[in-house]
Amino acid sequence: MSSGRFAAGCDVVEVARLSAAIDRRAGLVARVFTERELLDARRGGVEPGSPMERARLAARFAAKEATRKAVGNLRLPFHDVEVRSEPSGEPVLWVSGERSPLVCSLSHDGGVALAVVVGTVPD
Repeated sequence: MSSGRFAAGCDVVEVARLSAAIDRRAGLVARVFTERELLDARRGGVEPGSPMERARLAARFAAKEATRKAVGNLRLPFHDVEVRSEPSGEPVLWVSGERSPLVCSLSHDGGVALAVVVGTVPD
């Protein structure tokens, strides 16, 4: 019996590009991000629409894309991949309502957000 296959995915997002898309398309935030992700992006008193919120959302968008690549399903709906922040700030992936065995690392600096996702997924 196989325990699964090793999976990896990464993605990079230009924060300004995502921010401009959010400003242009009123429903984009609701279509891509869950309420929990929005709350996590605004933790610590971060204001909606602020540069920090937009950087955190860009990192979460990158994580969604990286997860879709890792699991081999680029059509996986955005809401089926959720990045939740632990109290420590550690990002944890949830896929289709279940905590994922995949782990992720998020980063944002210099106008770019990055996510790397690795782990084992079922064959």
